[in-house]
Amino acid sequence: MTKSDCFIIMPISDTEGYDKGHFNKVYEDILKVACNKAGFNPVRADEVKQTNLIHLDILQKLIDSPMAICDLSSRNPNVLFELGLRQAFDKPTVLVQECGTPKIFDISPLRYTEYRKELQYREVLEDQELISQAIVATKDATDKGDGINSIVSLLSLASPATLKDITVNDTARMMQIIMSEMNDLRTDFRRTIRRNEDRGLFENSGPDNLRRIEMDLDIARIDLSQFRELVALDAPVEILKERYDRVQEKLMRLLEGGPVRVRSNAKMMIDEADSLIAHRMRNDNK
Repeated sequence: MTKSDCFIIMPISDTEGYDKGHFNKVYEDILKVACNKAGFNPVRADEVKQTNLIHLDILQKLIDSPMAICDLSSRNPNVLFELGLRQAFDKPTVLVQECGTPKIFDISPLRYTEYRKELQYREVLEDQELISQAIVATKDATDKGDGINSIVSLLSLASPATLKDITVNDTARMMQIIMSEMNDLRTDFRRTIRRNEDRGLFENSGPDNLRRIEMDLDIARIDLSQFRELVALDAPVEILKERYDRVQEKLMRLLEGGPVRVRSNAKMMIDEADSLIAHRMRNDNK
């Protein structure tokens, strides 16, 4: 019996902040095995066509595959773009991420399964099983008409997007739209690189830099306090998103490069921000 495809949405090339070949190991050692254990055939974009561009056949596979896994670990713009397309068509998707990955505002209410970044043997076996179970649970829920990780269902939208048959004349126009989206994603990626370069400021532990870190922590506390007040005042979601992203960005810089005490405070503040936004989203969907 031929297995149904499970499309794997994840970084393909080497990623800033990770060892060379890290995500290929995640694919081969965890995600691919989990798919097979759950009865699906794993397919990644580079296995559809050897290219770095999103072509029509990849888009078709992304949308048509009965199941998908999306790895949020690096907050990769291309990954989020592909997840957005998958969600627009309300297709079942299992979200995974490595332990410690900060939540993303727009999809924070959705379920996800974590795996360990170190890829130690016994932990890999456990993570394979957990992700396999998540795939099976998602398939069972979908078969029953209960969408797991469905933004269409979560927001009570009338219907998902549909894809008309693509003719030769439509292809060029669609590729223009896709390339425009890709240019925007590249701009976001360059901004991310600049933020990563800024984090190098924390590597120096001199007195002046420590004062700077403490000042940044105080500013983050103020931003979190304002965010807390906005949630209490039931502020519009657009304002909350802007403030949430600001708090997350500052705290992640401290979490990645500050002294132990600062990292501990930053982690608690991130958890509070996540809890606040999750509470707001639950209330909005009652």
